[in-house]
Amino acid sequence: MTKVDCIVIGGGPAGMMAAISAGISGKRVVLIERNSVLGKKLLLTGNGRCNLSHKIVNEKDFVTNFGRNGDFLLSPFSIFGPLQTISFFKKQGLEVIVDENGRCFPKSNKAQTVLDILVKLLKENKVEVIFNSVVDDILLEQEMIKEVVLIDGRRLKCDNVIITTGGKSFPQTGSDGNFYIVIEKLGHSINSLYPGLSPLKSSDLSSLMGISLSNILVSLYRDKKILVKGKGDVLFTHFGITGPVILDMSNELGYDLKRGSVSICLDLFPAKSTEEVMKSLFEEGRNRVIKNALNNLLPERLVFFLLDRLLIDKEKKVNQIGKQEMGRIVAEMKSMSILIEGVMGFDQAMVTGGGVSLKEIDSKTMKSKLVKNLYFAGEVIDIIGKTGGYNLQACWSTGYVAGQLR
Repeated sequence: MTKVDCIVIGGGPAGMMAAISAGISGKRVVLIERNSVLGKKLLLTGNGRCNLSHKIVNEKDFVTNFGRNGDFLLSPFSIFGPLQTISFFKKQGLEVIVDENGRCFPKSNKAQTVLDILVKLLKENKVEVIFNSVVDDILLEQEMIKEVVLIDGRRLKCDNVIITTGGKSFPQTGSDGNFYIVIEKLGHSINSLYPGLSPLKSSDLSSLMGISLSNILVSLYRDKKILVKGKGDVLFTHFGITGPVILDMSNELGYDLKRGSVSICLDLFPAKSTEEVMKSLFEEGRNRVIKNALNNLLPERLVFFLLDRLLIDKEKKVNQIGKQEMGRIVAEMKSMSILIEGVMGFDQAMVTGGGVSLKEIDSKTMKSKLVKNLYFAGEVIDIIGKTGGYNLQACWSTGYVAGQLR
């Protein structure tokens, strides 16, 4: 193969967008993908629906959804943010719908629709895709990449390289984290990797498996100090607890979970005060057995769980329960504490926290500050967002900017 303008390593959303961006500007681009198809992980996003972005109010508020490193994205979003992303896909005939929570989906509700557009654009812009290929090494000479070496021994010469190899989440899609070794050989620092947007583990909850609750107020504590609050739906599982609000909170823990005792508190009735919950129980159910009175408010298995935890007889009538005992029941419903033992692993995490240090990347261009013709985009860098299309938007934005090869 003759020398090309750009080699993109990794055919996920960031890699495809980077290759398209470079191709549109007339560059000769080669995209290297380890799988036999492109976008394997993209097809899993949004439960197969592809939550491709999130409605934006303003960029400063938008980046708060990416935690401590969010400000790094201000420049990429100003160049190719959510509005530009939606416009980009609409020009290709994609109908986009926005749900009540601000999440943007293709009208087809199929991630395949988005992937088909990206594949079409790669072909139109003459991007050559090399499938079933793994990059073994990248050769440097005077702080410049000269060649990309494939595991089968082939050597590809290029003027620029964009690394979009993803993190460690969903390793079955090919993003197993092994490429960080190659990146470190280039002189870059890798901040500790951890599972992001991942369910939380707790052995206390197996009896509640399958119970889902809507619009619950969740507070996350470490050593009895509150870290973050959020409201949303939760689902109890055989290993612990999940749901959008729980997944978002898992980002706050990351690899730091072992530092101190971690717990969450659930307010099962966030719209009601303690007094209002107490009143409903006393006035509406005072002549009923406590388990039946509570069944009007909560699923039966959760009622049994709470009463067993408080050592209160389930067959006792409400009017036989003293104020102190009733106060304990209501307090438990307004602040149900659960000890968290860990975060589920990379095989269940939606994204990867940590990655290439942002201190070594120019946010205006996504260019390495250490290697003159190297760029990064997507999940491989130390950026992690909440659920709701934020992480895909970071891929589109950083991929597009990197592909400009400025």
